[in-house]
Amino acid sequence: MHDVLEPCHVVLYYAPHVYEAFREIGLTGIWRCYFAGRAAPLGPVRAAVVTATFHHFKPSMVARVVPDVWDTAPPDEVLAARLAGVDAALRELLGDAITGEDLTEAAGLAAQAAAACAPPGRPLGAANAALDLPAAPHLALWQAATTLREYRGDGHVAALTRAEFDGVEALVTITAAGGEERENIQARRGWTDQEWAEGEQRLRERGLLYSTGALTAEGRAARTAVEDLTDRLASTPWRALGENGTRRLYELLQPLAERIVTTLRLPLPTPATTLDA
Repeated sequence: MHDVLEPCHVVLYYAPHVYEAFREIGLTGIWRCYFAGRAAPLGPVRAAVVTATFHHFKPSMVARVVPDVWDTAPPDEVLAARLAGVDAALRELLGDAITGEDLTEAAGLAAQAAAACAPPGRPLGAANAALDLPAAPHLALWQAATTLREYRGDGHVAALTRAEFDGVEALVTITAAGGEERENIQARRGWTDQEWAEGEQRLRERGLLYSTGALTAEGRAARTAVEDLTDRLASTPWRALGENGTRRLYELLQPLAERIVTTLRLPLPTPATTLDA
C-alpha cells in the first residue's frame, strides 16, 4: 500500500506546480519549501520539533530554515498554498481520471483507512489527520495518502528510536542494506563526511557494521527488525479497512500511481500490477 500511496503524496515535493504556489506566498528554495510544506500541519513549531519528527536530518540543517520560515509564511498560508499546488499538479498529472468514478471510490477508501490512524505517538500523522478533508475527491485522496504516509513515518521513527539509531546511523544502515545510495542521501540530509564516518564507527563498536561498510549479521538483523516493526506499526488502518477494501484501493490506485511515477520521473519503484505481485 505504501508503494501506491507514496507517489500520490510526494507530488508535494516534486511537482513544479507546488513550488510555484509556494513562491506566491514568498517561499523560495527547495529546503524552505520542503520543511515548511511538510511541517505546516504541526503549526509554527521550532527546529527541535521538526528535527525530532523528521529524524534523518542534521539539526543544524533544519535550524537554517525553521522557525524563520514561519515569519515569511505562517503555517495556515503554507497549508493553503500546498493544497493549491497539489490541486494544479494532480489535475495535470491525472487528466480525465480526476473526475472519474474510480478516483472518487479510491478517495473514499483512503479516507476510511486514514480515519483509523489513532493519534497517540504519531505527531505528524495526527497533525495531518486533524486537517479538514477537502471536498474534491483528488484532494481528499491526497490528504488521506499524506495522513497515512506520515502515520507510517511516525512509526518508522519509533522503530529507529527503539533500535537506538540516531539520524546519521539510520542513513548509514539503510545505505549498507541497499535501500539508499550514500551519494544521493548524505548531503540531502546535511551530514558531513566526518559525521558519516563517526556514525559508522559507532555502529562498528556495537558490532553492527564491518570495517568494509557492510552490515554484520547482527546489523542486518537490526535493520530488518526496524523495517518489520515499521510495517507492523503501520498495519492498523489496513486492518480497519479490511482485506477486500485494501485490495480494492490498491487496484484503483495502481494505474494512477504508475502514471505519477512515470510522468514526474520519481525516484520510486513503479507499483506492481497487483497487491500479490
